[in-house]
Amino acid sequence: MKNFNLVKLDSKGRILVPFHVRNQLELDDGMELVVVGNEKKEIKIFPLIKGKAATIHVMFSDVPGSLSKILNVISGNNIDILTSISRTLEKGELAEWSAIIDISRCNGNMKKLENNLSKLKVVKKIEVEEK
Repeated sequence: MKNFNLVKLDSKGRILVPFHVRNQLELDDGMELVVVGNEKKEIKIFPLIKGKAATIHVMFSDVPGSLSKILNVISGNNIDILTSISRTLEKGELAEWSAIIDISRCNGNMKKLENNLSKLKVVKKIEVEEK
């Protein structure tokens, strides 16, 4: 297999993933892909494999250490964070954290994760959706 491919961006911002790459990565029509850009002007693309990925959205108290407590629960459930973003909604009151997570090593027990997160006093609302 080639180590690289040159592709062009079309007028609608689309790129074509070459057949041999789609075949090797087992990418199917309609499969969701995560596209992440960084400060180095690089793009990373990775597939969300059905049953192995989820999205999570948590509303929590905006106090020091809140997000750290949430992330400790996430890591304690063998969940890998693929990409995430957090922001303060109301300084000192309310914040939110959203992520796309890899759940392939957590034994598929998303209810246990939700239960563990809801036990944290800082957590106000949790939404988890398996992909």
